[in-house]
Amino acid sequence: MSQTQDNHISFIKSLKSEHRSIISTMYEIDHQANGPGDLENSTEKLKKITDLLFAHLEKEDKELYPLLLNNKETKELAKKYSYDMERLSTIAYDFFNRYCVNKEGLKIFIEDFINGYSLFKGLLKVRIKREELELYPAFVLLQSGILYSEVLEYVQKQEAKHYTEQKKVIVFGHNEPYLKAIELALQICGHEAVSINSTNQIVSMLPTANSNLLLLDVTKSDKEIADLIKHLREQDNHSTPIIGYSTNETNIIEETISQNLDAFIPQISINMETFSEKIKQLLD
Repeated sequence: MSQTQDNHISFIKSLKSEHRSIISTMYEIDHQANGPGDLENSTEKLKKITDLLFAHLEKEDKELYPLLLNNKETKELAKKYSYDMERLSTIAYDFFNRYCVNKEGLKIFIEDFINGYSLFKGLLKVRIKREELELYPAFVLLQSGILYSEVLEYVQKQEAKHYTEQKKVIVFGHNEPYLKAIELALQICGHEAVSINSTNQIVSMLPTANSNLLLLDVTKSDKEIADLIKHLREQDNHSTPIIGYSTNETNIIEETISQNLDAFIPQISINMETFSEKIKQLLD
């Protein structure tokens, strides 16, 4: 193995090591005596994650993405990952800024903190998994001195797999942070996702959207949401599976709602990583 190739592999190993440090710190937060609800310790550890994450992103921006973006074989792959990470960084920045910066005198609601942390953690773990399976191998191949045609073949296989597996998912709800987080999680996993917060829009869109799945927020389990689901079922003639989800600890929903759902995913904020796997199973 050449010195140059060895350096490139060492670089990827260092990125993976940083991933492990980030995940390890999340593990520490999750396994405190009171879990993430131990705000003082959690915010201190989140400051550590902040430093780790943004130093990691800076390294990727300087050494990983320029090379991938400047080669036609990997340009589109890198653009997708770069765009997704920009959106994830925005979610991370908003979360850190809200809870970990100048928090003196700030009244923090523990449930809001835990939900925000769980959304961020789940998205980041899904992203890390995808990077290590797809993005990093492309970099190593490109830097290994093998023929560009072989790099192109690898990337084309990844893209073909992506489009073969890609499904269209519509996400409906009124909680904007959750909508954007769910939409991003689905896109990171390779699906086409569209988030909607207008009842009129979902009613008019569903019959012609050719979607593979509809995710519907049933946290507020009331007559309005029951009527909406019933209407969508009749309008769509049961051709699109409808999956209900909740953004809190709701585990029980009204029978009039549950009987018109194909499945229900509770506590989506706490189980973002599990949610991604569940959606994959439902779409296979």
